[in-house]
Amino acid sequence: MKLIEFDGQEFKIADEALLIRPIREMFRKDKSTKKEEFWRQISYMWFMCDPRSTYQYLVDDKERSVEVKKQEGFEESWEPSVQLREAMDIYRRQTTTTAALLLEGMRKGIDNLRKFLAEVDLFATVNDKPVYQVATVTSALKQVPELARALVEAEKALAQDFATDDNARGSAQKAVGEDV
Repeated sequence: MKLIEFDGQEFKIADEALLIRPIREMFRKDKSTKKEEFWRQISYMWFMCDPRSTYQYLVDDKERSVEVKKQEGFEESWEPSVQLREAMDIYRRQTTTTAALLLEGMRKGIDNLRKFLAEVDLFATVNDKPVYQVATVTSALKQVPELARALVEAEKALAQDFATDDNARGSAQKAVGEDV
């Protein structure tokens, strides 16, 4: 599902996005000519939900929300409306692919490894025995460059997956196996 289109001059909401009832209701609710509140909410939704968002490195939704709210100029206490939450749920379902699910799992695993490496204390002991084995930590450290490369490749595969979906428009149809 495409949410936003850019025609080289301005952003507009994709026609197919306006077919989604809560998005259509948010659009109609904003009576201003430039629809600035609508666009702030759509931006929040995209940055929070789209697997291609630059904020997806923040695997915790609460952390991501704080950062996106700052960027979009929302008050710290602002919370998404019922309509926006409903639109976000629909958008998440519409943009979920196998590649997106795998990438999400990969990001969570890498984030857990990052937390482990940040908290490890090689000098920590229990009953005069080290809590962490040096070999375990160095083994994890050796995997970091390989994981970083794998993450970049997974992100490229996801972008390719979405590019394929975006190209299958109108009367175009995907061939069998093209989603793989």
